[in-house]
Amino acid sequence: MKVIYILLFIFIFPNVTFCSDLSMLAQYNAGYWITRSSNNKLTVIGVSNPMLRRQDEITSAKEDAARKVAMYFGIHGNIETTNRTGTGFFDFSHDSNIEMIYDANHEKFLEQLTFDPQNDVLRTSEAIFIRFQYETAVTSINYNSANIDVRPDWTRNQNKPELDGYVTVVGFSRNQRRLKDTIYRATEDAIIRMIEDLSTIINTKEISIAEQGASSVIHARSEGRLNNFRVIEFWIDPETRFVYTLAIARAGE
Repeated sequence: MKVIYILLFIFIFPNVTFCSDLSMLAQYNAGYWITRSSNNKLTVIGVSNPMLRRQDEITSAKEDAARKVAMYFGIHGNIETTNRTGTGFFDFSHDSNIEMIYDANHEKFLEQLTFDPQNDVLRTSEAIFIRFQYETAVTSINYNSANIDVRPDWTRNQNKPELDGYVTVVGFSRNQRRLKDTIYRATEDAIIRMIEDLSTIINTKEISIAEQGASSVIHARSEGRLNNFRVIEFWIDPETRFVYTLAIARAGE
């Protein structure tokens, strides 16, 4: 039976408490995180690896949140993949080149990130989670989430919310070295899927060589811009610790 040890910020925040049904602790225990933005405040979850100093953890989580704010204001992506197959069982190769461009000057977002140390901070043995808010013109969205205690259908690509003016996709990542990295990879995967859905050009080439059979090369290229990108929910599988992200964005020019 897996035991999760929850360690609160008792040294810096001795009076930490958690809000009701969607407290940080409740979401972590369920593995189901819901990050709704409203009232012109963008909500993002900043994640840090466990560190020796609490302040370093907060700084790391804040920098992670600042990158997510930068993504909200625009991402330009270029994705190229090449698959080669031959006649032999092991004659297969896959190459990919992924470029994501967004505002690299994350520092300008740091000062405007706010959080409530009593309700928005959770430290666990896997990671430190801090729920930040950033004041900006963000549109509220309305849809029904699943019960926090059950696996959401969208992790199986079922019943994904359809939101007017937005592209909705599911990102996924298997375990990376740290949970923070797994969450980041699942976010990155959502961005890749969005851009591939918006614009993909595929070229296929068949190559035949006498007495050696035939091989094929499939080259795909996708390019696009996303605006208002944000992860509105993510789910951590309690058994495997794989991460699924539900993300939305507006297609830009």
